Amino acid sequence: MVVLRGITWKNPRGYNPLIEASKKYNKKFPGIEIIWEQYPWYEFEERILDNFKNGTGIYDLIMFDHPWTGTLCNNKWLLPWDEYLSSSYMDELKQRVVAPSVESYNFNGKQWALPLDAASHCALYQKTVGADVALPTKWEEIKEWAIQTQAKGFETPLVLSLQGVLGSCLFLSMMAAYGKPAFHDLSKENIDEDAAKSVLLLLKDLQQFCPEESSKWGPWDIYDKFCENEQYLYSPSIFGYVNYLGPNHAGKNLYITQVPMFNHNKSPKAIIGGVGLGLAYSCKNIPEAVDYGVYLMSDEVQKEIFPLHYGQPAVKAVWEDSQINAEVNNFYKGLQPNMENGYIRPQYDGFHEVELAIGNSLQKWWDDQAGLKETLIQLKAIKL
Repeated sequence: MVVLRGITWKNPRGYNPLIEASKKYNKKFPGIEIIWEQYPWYEFEERILDNFKNGTGIYDLIMFDHPWTGTLCNNKWLLPWDEYLSSSYMDELKQRVVAPSVESYNFNGKQWALPLDAASHCALYQKTVGADVALPTKWEEIKEWAIQTQAKGFETPLVLSLQGVLGSCLFLSMMAAYGKPAFHDLSKENIDEDAAKSVLLLLKDLQQFCPEESSKWGPWDIYDKFCENEQYLYSPSIFGYVNYLGPNHAGKNLYITQVPMFNHNKSPKAIIGGVGLGLAYSCKNIPEAVDYGVYLMSDEVQKEIFPLHYGQPAVKAVWEDSQINAEVNNFYKGLQPNMENGYIRPQYDGFHEVELAIGNSLQKWWDDQAGLKETLIQLKAIKL
C-alpha cells in the first residue's frame, strides 16, 4: 500500500473537496491511500515550516499560499512540478486556469505549486431592502457612500478587512492600486511614505463607519457577520469565499464585484490569494504523488467535485459556467476581473515574516495604539 500524506488548512473550502477527491481516487487506485491533515490557518502554516525545519519529513504534499514560495524553494523544501510534468502539460494548464494562478507559484523559472484553489480580493456587498445607495467605485467615494447609507438607518454599513496579516494584504493591495507597490525590495525603501500616509489616513477615516472591534475580525468572521446581520452592507477589499454565497448557502443576499480604484490611478488592484499544491522534498512516492496532483487539476475534480463540496477551483471551465455561477450569486463572474487585474505579492525568501510584521505594525494603527508617525517608522524599519 502506497500512502500519501498531505496537510491543508481547516476550512470547508480547503478540506472538503480534497477528501471527496481522495475517496474517488482511491476507488480508481485501491493500492494508494491519501491522508489529509487539516489545521487552523495560522497553526497550519507554522506546522509546515516547523516540520521542514526539523527535518521530520512526514508530508508528501502541502497546500500553501504563494508568498511562501521563495522560502520553501530556497530552503529546498519543495520539488518543482515542471521537472516531473511535460512542458506541454504546463502550457496547457496555464491556458486552462484563470490568470495569474500558475504565475503566482512560479519562482526562479520553476513551477512550485499546482493552483488547485484560486482567489483574490474583491468587493463584498449585501443586497438589503432600503440600502439603495449606489456602490462606490473609487476609494475616495466610500466615505460619502457611508454617510448616505447611515442616513437611511444603517449605523455601521462598512466593514474593513484589517485583522493581522489580512490588514497587511489590504494595505499592500491598496499601495499597488495607488501606483506605489510596497516591500518588493528590502534593500531600498520599503514604502513610498506619501502613498502610505494617504492609504493609512483614508482607512483610519473610514473606520468610523465600521462596527467596533471589527479590526479584529478575520475574513471568515466578516462573512459570518454579513450572513447574520443585514446592517453590514459593504467590504471594499476582502478575499473572496465562494462557500458563503448563493441560495443554498448562508449568504443568500451576498454578492461580489470589483475592488475600488483611486482617483489618480484608474487601475483597481486586487491582491491575489488562493492555495497551491506543493510537492514536498520528503515525498517518498513521487510518481504516485505527481499522478494524484494531475488528477486534482483535472476537470473531473475541478468542475465536478470542487463546486459540490465547498471548493473554489482555478479552472476557467468553472469560472465561466453559467449554471455554476447561478448557484453562487455569480461569484466567479464577479471575481474574474479582480483576478485578471490581480497583484501578486513578493515571493522572496522571508516575505512571510515580513507580511506578519506589517500586519502587527498596522494592527496598532487600526486599534489607536500607535500614531501615524510611529506606524510609518515601524513600516520603514521592517527588514529580514
